[in-house]
Amino acid sequence: MIDRHDINTYSKLALGAIFYLDESFKYINSALTSEFASILFSKELDSIEPSTEDREIINRLNIPDHPIGILQSDLPDALTSDTLQLLSLAWDKAMIRSKRESYKFDLKHKISSIELLGHLNNFGFFIEILINRHLLFLNQSKLIDSFSYNRISVAKVMERIIYIFKDELNSGIIQLNEITNLYSLRNKTVHFTPDNALALKPSLLELIQIWNQSVKILVKLEAKENFNEDKFSVRLTEYIKNVKEKWN
Repeated sequence: MIDRHDINTYSKLALGAIFYLDESFKYINSALTSEFASILFSKELDSIEPSTEDREIINRLNIPDHPIGILQSDLPDALTSDTLQLLSLAWDKAMIRSKRESYKFDLKHKISSIELLGHLNNFGFFIEILINRHLLFLNQSKLIDSFSYNRISVAKVMERIIYIFKDELNSGIIQLNEITNLYSLRNKTVHFTPDNALALKPSLLELIQIWNQSVKILVKLEAKENFNEDKFSVRLTEYIKNVKEKWN
């Protein structure tokens, strides 16, 4: 029986993994850029004094005290056009600076920018593709039979990862606690409920720990596969280094 998965399958999976890795770090850099811009904007606000007319407009506003009421209200501008223009210019200035400058976030900093959704989803896909590719490698290397492969390859992603690393887990060589956290966080993005929308605020330290543990499992996969290709562990390590240099 001819295996329908040839070298093109491996190449396509590798390209997919590269795509999702690149996208994931575009999003985390975008998220941290947005949060840095918010910090800069808040400082710019200190120099903008509301006018007497602004204060009068604010005092006349009748803002509902319930979110549904606010969403359904046709509220007028709460500030004069001159002040709104100053705020717009301040935000533009903050965005320009945030893209040019570095900022050292505390490791405990909670990331809440909406771009975080893009990072977690894409990074989760990145790891999952390489796990899928490794399972194919194990099957074609006769290290797992086709019956087991067909069952395992459609299992939940953490079950696939645990299966691959069962020996290392039993001997304590490797840990998967941060990878488990990755897919717990990604689950919140997939099921973006009102509660999950509020709860999804991982710290910068959490993400760094996820990335570092991911490097370790990629090194293990690469050692077993021994493919003559650029190493994903090296590519990820470089991304981690760049984030730390700019944001930590």
